[in-house]
Amino acid sequence: MKSKIFYLKLILLFAFSLIQAQSLTKFSGLVYFDYFYNISNKDINKTDLQGFQFRRVFFTADFDVTNKLSARFRIEPEYQGIQNNNKQFVFLKDMYFLYKLNNSQFLAGLMPTPNFEIEERYWGYRSIERTQSDLRGWITVRDIGLLYRGKFFNDNFSYAVMLANNSFHGTETDKYKKIYFHLSNQVTKNFALSFDFNFANGNQNKNIYYTRIGFYGNVSSFTGGITLVNQLRQKALSNNANQFEYGLSTFGNVQLNDEFKYFVRFDLFEPNDKNGKDKEYTFFTGLDYRLEKNLNIIPNIIYNYYENRNFKDDLTFKVTFYYQF
Repeated sequence: MKSKIFYLKLILLFAFSLIQAQSLTKFSGLVYFDYFYNISNKDINKTDLQGFQFRRVFFTADFDVTNKLSARFRIEPEYQGIQNNNKQFVFLKDMYFLYKLNNSQFLAGLMPTPNFEIEERYWGYRSIERTQSDLRGWITVRDIGLLYRGKFFNDNFSYAVMLANNSFHGTETDKYKKIYFHLSNQVTKNFALSFDFNFANGNQNKNIYYTRIGFYGNVSSFTGGITLVNQLRQKALSNNANQFEYGLSTFGNVQLNDEFKYFVRFDLFEPNDKNGKDKEYTFFTGLDYRLEKNLNIIPNIIYNYYENRNFKDDLTFKVTFYYQF
């Protein structure tokens, strides 16, 4: 507990030092707040569980140091759960600097990885749920390292390469590293493609290879996309067998009028853990009501179907309040 208080004080000291030393661009925040009701659940103890929860709270400070150099500092409370006395602790989400070059950028520190931003942007409803690769633990959305990104061919192509610890926001504990690669092409005004490849080496050659192909588009009031993902975990199963996971996610939303949007998403997940019927099918749908410029109220339903019929399906109703400040 003392160590957590020490790190929190250190984070706040760093933030106040930046505020005093640099030109503060802005403070900003983001909140996902729900009322949820578990109509049914794989875990029988969670059936009929209902209540209020914060799923995400960001507090961000952005700084312009010079015309070429900027920095970001972001903290986030994290819910610890019932086994941890229902308490929250604050952890460092982002702390990096960005240096602008002619047609590229160099970043160093704790930062977002390049694998999720384009899919999350077209999905449009991180406030409801993470993208499939994030939800299933296939990608790391934050890491500590170095990143170089830029554009070419009249800015139609974007690329990013990152070398990092593969430790999320924690300290490094081993010699192994992770390489992230992202490439996207804005083919036309209304159509884009993306390709991602990650490689993480591990002890005793227990390496992980991740690839994803994405197709995205927007036409009139409709925005959507489809992604295909596979991941190879070497020696991850019994007898050092390899595990080959794959998934598909298709999603879209349509602007009904100035205030309402409808969204839908379908995921297929195949963990290939050699346990027979192990596929999962997940369905998301909801109606997004924009009450104010920075406040949305979103009633939604999430249904998860298990191919293994020994499990009860998950069905959750939520009313999500998404606001920014």
